[in-house]
Amino acid sequence: MTKKITIIISLIIVLCFVYWLYFLGGINIFKPINTIGTNTDIKPIELCFAKYGKPYDDSGYYDKFTLRLLLSGEGGTNATGELNFFPAQKDSKVGKFVGTVSPVDKMSMSRTADLWWNTFGEGMNVMEEQRIIFGEGTASVGFGGTADRGDGVYAYTENPDIHYTLTLNDVSCSDLTERENVEKYLKDNIISLSPVKAVLGGSWHVLSNTIDLEKKSGTVMYEDGHIQEKKNFTYTTNEKGEVLSMIIN
Repeated sequence: MTKKITIIISLIIVLCFVYWLYFLGGINIFKPINTIGTNTDIKPIELCFAKYGKPYDDSGYYDKFTLRLLLSGEGGTNATGELNFFPAQKDSKVGKFVGTVSPVDKMSMSRTADLWWNTFGEGMNVMEEQRIIFGEGTASVGFGGTADRGDGVYAYTENPDIHYTLTLNDVSCSDLTERENVEKYLKDNIISLSPVKAVLGGSWHVLSNTIDLEKKSGTVMYEDGHIQEKKNFTYTTNEKGEVLSMIIN
């Protein structure tokens, strides 16, 4: 009889302990042990880099290179994003990419992104293998060592001689978004925004621009094939960096 009472008391203690863990302590003891404390909701990390050159001449043309890199998955090993080249005196080359990212190199404190870049340039779409080393506030783009593998995709050769000659600096992604939105707004609306009318049947198109994000202002250079104008502008945006209004004067 004493043994039964001891067993009953022990069961009551165990049940009370389980009740406290599950209902009061918030611990689900019915989960598999290897999932307790595991964070399955991993948010992607967005990194942005850019390089802006100085104007080459009075036209205001300058080199512009931008990189958006979105890291996802366990340890940020999956990569998606966009790499855009806008050299002042050559054709542009832009496109989105997918790929993988290496662990951090303990010596250089950098990571390497191995990407497949779907490029568009000179009126052609080409898939290219692309490698980018990033970390410590910079991203270096690799060039060279690719060849057509036979299906129109350009992949690295067996022993690629890759040169990391283009280095971009990290920038705020929100700033990059606002800058891109302002540039697009100017290009799409320059005809209606210009206080000066085009002449001889011409049509305005933007040559170049400079933007001061802090002052929400800038300058724009544009022409119609006959005359050229350089004007100042101001603009307003919403919290997403989208342009709400713009005035050129």
